Amino acid sequence: MRRTTRAFAAGILFATTILAIVHYTNDKQKQNDAISQQQYEQLVAERNQLADALEKLKKEKTTPSQKETYIYTLTIAKGEASRDIANRLEQAHIIDDAQSFLTYLDTHQLTRAVRPGTYVVTSDMSYEQIARKITK
Repeated sequence: MRRTTRAFAAGILFATTILAIVHYTNDKQKQNDAISQQQYEQLVAERNQLADALEKLKKEKTTPSQKETYIYTLTIAKGEASRDIANRLEQAHIIDDAQSFLTYLDTHQLTRAVRPGTYVVTSDMSYEQIARKITK
């Protein structure tokens, strides 16, 4: 019985020692993690500056760009080459690049489907919309 009591007491002493070590170790980490009032104020000021900068960027993105829209009346003569049509569209600022428009027509096999006539096109139209209009 005496041995059992001593073993029990030793176990309690050992467990208490472990708990004390864990408690004091965590307490020191909490002290190291704490920041001063000055550091806190500095972090809040930086956060406010970043929030202001983000708000300014959002306003810049949401402001519509003042891109000018061009309107052009395209007249296609019978037998006219697609290259000539694309060059005229580029000169009228309807498309950015004549070669890329020709590539689009070739890729979608629309080069020979271009029909003579008069068409109103704008710079807001996509290649697909322009091609659909001049091939009907």
